[in-house]
Amino acid sequence: MLNHSLTGLAVATALLALTAPALGASDIVIQADQAKIIAVSGQPGTVVVGNPSIADVTVQDDRVVLMGRNYGVTNLIILDREGNQLAALDVTVQITDKNAVQVFKAGGRMTLACAPMCEQTLQVGDDSTRVFDPLTRQMQTKSDIASGNAKAQ
Repeated sequence: MLNHSLTGLAVATALLALTAPALGASDIVIQADQAKIIAVSGQPGTVVVGNPSIADVTVQDDRVVLMGRNYGVTNLIILDREGNQLAALDVTVQITDKNAVQVFKAGGRMTLACAPMCEQTLQVGDDSTRVFDPLTRQMQTKSDIASGNAKAQ
């Protein structure tokens, strides 16, 4: 009797070990301002994002393109055209990656992307008065000039 219990325990443990990677596959980690392609079995019809300020999606054929917007945690549910669930994923959007450096000065923060040289980048949480707002205005002006929408001074 004890032998059967031990055999059953070993089989159950082996099955759990085999399914553990599949359970972990329902989690996606993505960087802010990056995109990742998610392949699903079936034709996606409706895609629901729990918090669209954290992540956004676009459907292209049988793929879903996930875009990280701001750091945080949300979820993603993908349904086919008949309303059947194809996937339910937990999505974590991280603000920093291995090339990011954050400089703290006088209670404020500035984020740099260093790969290989360091350049200032915008991230939620950067000092709004000395970093975020001035850089946002400069980037908008550059974009306006590039698109021919620059206002005459």
